[in-house]
Amino acid sequence: MDFDNSKEWHWFKGGILVSLLSVVTYFIFEAIANRNYPFGVTAGFGYLAGKFGGFFKALSVNPVIQRYAMKPDAFIEFFTIIGLIVGGYTASRITGTFVPEGIPNLWKRHHGLSLWKRGLFVLVGSILLGYGAALASGCTTGNILQGWAHLSLGSMVAGISFFAAGILTARILYPRIWGKQ
Repeated sequence: MDFDNSKEWHWFKGGILVSLLSVVTYFIFEAIANRNYPFGVTAGFGYLAGKFGGFFKALSVNPVIQRYAMKPDAFIEFFTIIGLIVGGYTASRITGTFVPEGIPNLWKRHHGLSLWKRGLFVLVGSILLGYGAALASGCTTGNILQGWAHLSLGSMVAGISFFAAGILTARILYPRIWGKQ
């Protein structure tokens, strides 16, 4: 499958914009939530889980989830999640790169058309990703984009682990194309 990269932003432009966003979020979070550390999305998921506490007993008594349920910065990060979804969709529509697909072509070619198999892999991968984010005390956004900018050793170890796990996962899922263009 060939990808048309002609409509993508140059990495340098994206890097400058992410850096500016990082600086702006410090001021926003300090003003609203009295905290002076960078943005992320992990607390936003905690906020969302806290709002579902009435439906699921385990969520309503979980101290970690409840910690996020009423925090103003978690509320902001919840809207960051919404912004990522809306922004990604909007950008893909504006650039003409929006292509809905149920199962990616690469997956079809190597693992077939089974939606159940794909769903199982997505479910297990999502659980492992959530566990890894909790273990690393934050998601890739907080650890790589923010932690590396502050030369945080823990964030660097977490980020290197994320990349290593991604490479290992690609080798396991797609062993026949490893090393080929």
